[in-house]
Amino acid sequence: MKKLTISMLLLGLAGLQGQSFQQVAVSAKGDLADSIAELEQLKETIVQERQPLQSEESRFKDEAFALRAELERILRRRDNTDRDLTSLRNEVDALDDQNAYITSLMGEYIRGFDNRLHISERQRYSDIVEDAKLTTEDINLSAGDHFATQLKVIDAALTRMEGLIGGHTFNGKAVIPGGKLENGTFNLQGPVAFFALPEKNVAGIATREFGSSQPSVTSLGEGLDPLIASFTPNSAGDFPFDASLGAAIQIEAARDTVVEVIKKGGRTMIFILGMAGIALLIAIYKFIEISGVRRARPKDLAFIIEALNSGDTDQALQYAQKIKGPVGALLTAAVKNHHKDKDHVEEILYEKLIEAQPKLESFLAFIAVTAATAPLLGLLGTVIGMITTFKLITIFGTGDAKSLSTGISEALITTQFGLIVAIPSLICHALLSRKAKGVISSMERTSIGFINGLPNKK
Repeated sequence: MKKLTISMLLLGLAGLQGQSFQQVAVSAKGDLADSIAELEQLKETIVQERQPLQSEESRFKDEAFALRAELERILRRRDNTDRDLTSLRNEVDALDDQNAYITSLMGEYIRGFDNRLHISERQRYSDIVEDAKLTTEDINLSAGDHFATQLKVIDAALTRMEGLIGGHTFNGKAVIPGGKLENGTFNLQGPVAFFALPEKNVAGIATREFGSSQPSVTSLGEGLDPLIASFTPNSAGDFPFDASLGAAIQIEAARDTVVEVIKKGGRTMIFILGMAGIALLIAIYKFIEISGVRRARPKDLAFIIEALNSGDTDQALQYAQKIKGPVGALLTAAVKNHHKDKDHVEEILYEKLIEAQPKLESFLAFIAVTAATAPLLGLLGTVIGMITTFKLITIFGTGDAKSLSTGISEALITTQFGLIVAIPSLICHALLSRKAKGVISSMERTSIGFINGLPNKK
C-alpha cells in the first residue's frame, strides 16, 4: 500500500514533469504487482500467526472460565462461611442468654437460700453466700468462675437439705441470757432451732432479735429447758413444740408491762395519770358520800306530820334530827317552821334545797374537766411524739425503725391513755350527777309531801 501510494505520487509528479502516460502506467502496474505480492505475503503471515493466537485465545478463555468457576465456588464458600458465622454468632448469643438466665436463676436461688436460713445457720453459710454474691457482681471473672462459686452454694444447700431430714445438729455461737456470746450446740428441727450449753446450764430456743446478727437464746422455763438440754446434743428424746413457730415467744417478749408503757408515753403521761388518780379518788369519795345520804321514807314523813298535827312538836323535832345529812336538815327546818304559813315554809325548804345541792355536786366538775382534758393531753403527747419522730427521721432517716419507736410510742400511747381516762371519767360524772340529782329530787318530794301534810291555816 505504501508503494502504491508512492507510485501515485510519482505519477503525479511525472505528469507534472511531462512524462508520458505509458511510463506511468508501467510503473503503476509494477507497483501494483509488488503491492499484491506483499499483500499475499501479509495474508499468509496473518494466517500463520492466527492459529497460535486462536490457540492462545482458546486457552485464555478456558483459563477465564476456570477462574470464573473458581470465583463462583469461592463466593459460594464465602456465603456459606458467612451463614455459618451468623449461625455461630446466633448460637453464641443464645448460649450467652442461656448462661445469663441460669446465672440469674442461681442468683435468685442463692438469695432465697440466704433468706430461708435460720439465724443460727448464717454463721455456717455466710462465707460461701457472700462469695457468690460478690463474684456475681465482679465483671472480671469468667462465667465458669461465676458458675463454680454459685454451685458451691447449691451443693451446700443440697447437703443442708439432706441434713435437715430428721433434724440437724451443729456447733455455733449464740447470745445467752445475760448478753454473752457463747459457743454451744444447735439442733435444728424444721424452722425451730434449739440451743444447749450444759456447762453453763443454758438451754432454750434460738431466735433472732431485732438489730442483732447473732441468734439469741430464749428460755422456756424450768419445766422445758431440761428437755431441750437433753434432746439437743443427742437428737433423741422429748422436746417442746411451738405451733406458732416462734411467733408466740416473740409476741410475749415484745409485750410491755404497764410501767414500761407509761415510761414510753413520756412526760405527758404524768399529767394524764395525775388527773386520772385525782378524778378516781373524787369519784370514790362522792360515791360513798352520796350513797350514804339518808333519804326520807314515806313512814318517816307520815310520823312527823302526824306528830305535828297532834301537837307533839318536840317528838317530831327529835325524829327529824335523827335523820342525818341534808334530808335531816331539811326536815328539821320544816318542823321548826311548821307553824308559819305554807308559802313561808316552802321558801325555807327551797332554801335548804339550794343549800344542799352545791354540797352534793361538789368536786363533780373536776371529773368532768378530767373527761374533757384527758383527750387533749393525749393529743398534746401525740404532737410531741411526732415532733420527736420527725427529728429522728431528720438525723437517722427512715431505715432504722428502732430509733423511731420512742417518738411513735409516745405519740400513740398518750392518745390511748387519754381516751382510757376520759371515757370512764365521763361515765363516772354522768352516774354521780344522776345520783346527786336523785337525792335532790327525793328532797323535793319530801318538801312537797311535808307542805301538803300541814293543816291549812285560817
